[in-house]
Amino acid sequence: MSGPAVVVLPLLLFLVAAVAVGAVVLSRRVPSHELTAPVVRAQRRGGVVAAIALVLAVALVALGLSLPATSLPRTRLIAVAPLAAAALHAAVLLAGELSWPRPAQRVRSARLAVRTVRADAPRGMVRVFTASCVLAWAVCVVGTVLADDSGRAIGYADGPASGSAGPFPGAFYAGPVALAAAVVVALTWAVLLRVPQRPAVPGADAATDGALRRAAAHRALRVSTSAVLGTTAALLVTGGGAAHGMGGQWGEQVGDVMVRHDVGPGPVWDAVAAGVAVTGGLLLLAALAVLLVPARGVPR
Repeated sequence: MSGPAVVVLPLLLFLVAAVAVGAVVLSRRVPSHELTAPVVRAQRRGGVVAAIALVLAVALVALGLSLPATSLPRTRLIAVAPLAAAALHAAVLLAGELSWPRPAQRVRSARLAVRTVRADAPRGMVRVFTASCVLAWAVCVVGTVLADDSGRAIGYADGPASGSAGPFPGAFYAGPVALAAAVVVALTWAVLLRVPQRPAVPGADAATDGALRRAAAHRALRVSTSAVLGTTAALLVTGGGAAHGMGGQWGEQVGDVMVRHDVGPGPVWDAVAAGVAVTGGLLLLAALAVLLVPARGVPR
């Protein structure tokens, strides 16, 4: 399969899946005329804020990827572009949650309910987000330990031969990525902590109000998780590819015969490195799949 096809085919499959998921979500959506006016306004407000956050995030990723990768500082900027976009996305959502309108009625009623992150955030998404962050930091630590002194390549020495290969996720790349991931975690959790504290939607019953809160938390978790998984996937693919390509040959003249010797870490290392790169590719697919996980809609 040619190089462009390897990139285009997964994107086409992703778009087809996105259309299918969108059609299912729309078919299950409760019509606006069956909802109260405040609930409809709350849905629209959440959708507008989410759309603004997503557009800004995509624009930031496009800007980062458009930077020429000819200088080392810019390669680091490209490495953290998805996480920076996720941080911006979470920051916009947080601003939307902090500015959530309070009830304007002169006579209001309130339900006595203890709202927590556990109640309002999708538990499965929280677990996946937590696991993805732990994995990202673990990859950064392992890459830093295995990299050479430059922090952006991995080297070997085998008898009289030595060499290095890159790019490799050493400290040069792992440091900014780990820091950016920490910022994403802080902003995402700020959103999750704010969602239970925002004012309730006037006229909405407990199930409807809870569904709106879970949707808000889901938006933040979905994009942040996908960015962390995608960045980790890129580190694994580049790191595994560099580690797999470290081998080589050196020759010596023995009489009239040139004897060539294979050098490098060995077949076991090559197999593990290839497995790491393949795992990165699977994580990239998982990152795209997370973006397609829909939030539960307002109950009928």
